[in-house]
Amino acid sequence: MLDEVNENTELVMSLQESITSYYPESMDEFVGNISLLLPLIDNFTKIVFFVKDEQARYQLANRTLLKRCQLNKHADIIGFTTEEVFSHHQGKDYMVQDMKVLREGKSIVDNLELHSYASGQLGWCITNKLPIYDNNQQIVAMVGISVDIDEDNERVLRKHARLAEVAQFVRANLDQKINVAQLAELANLSVSQLERTFKAVLNMSPLQFVQKLRLEYAVKLLANPEMSVTQISLHCGYSDHSAFSRQFKQFTGISPTQFRHAYLTPKS
Repeated sequence: MLDEVNENTELVMSLQESITSYYPESMDEFVGNISLLLPLIDNFTKIVFFVKDEQARYQLANRTLLKRCQLNKHADIIGFTTEEVFSHHQGKDYMVQDMKVLREGKSIVDNLELHSYASGQLGWCITNKLPIYDNNQQIVAMVGISVDIDEDNERVLRKHARLAEVAQFVRANLDQKINVAQLAELANLSVSQLERTFKAVLNMSPLQFVQKLRLEYAVKLLANPEMSVTQISLHCGYSDHSAFSRQFKQFTGISPTQFRHAYLTPKS
């Protein structure tokens, strides 16, 4: 699995480098040239790739994205926005994110997200969204690349004793305040060394790893109807209900209560 993570990371870095150094004459030219790469990108099942126009409408989407949205062909997504493809809450948040990239030229880099798809699949990923400029330095499109993060990192961590010790500590102390300096000291590494090691091995930063474990634990606890959201926030190391709800919505697009009803409530 580590080889696959490294392969995906290298592909994403190569794609991003090529894309950001290319200034097409128009959006149509960009889409036409990038579409030549789709047969390659379609082979990577743990990567979501798409291109959107200035109105945040899909112009290209790889097979992985189509499959997770339960769509059969490109025509089913081309010309639609995320509000039309995803659930209302999450689609709206994605749209706001897209327009920041397209209107303000602000790239989204290495953003940890918990996606939910039409298939009902939930999955963690690291997302990058990049504005595409034409040769007149006008934004004409946006590229999105999301790389899945495997939920079960145990096999990888067994090969990295220092990281395994850090992971064990985090899991045992999710209800406590945890900072990166504390984790670096535990691993007998500098903060920068710990950051580089986490990125190379798990494709995320130490802070993202802590956030991911907290949110996974929160999702598990939300499945228990006996526990209130306030109780869950304390169990997951948040100072109060509001702080927990804000971060939960940041990652999922909806509140803990909405998530509980949408994904964890048995359907009659």
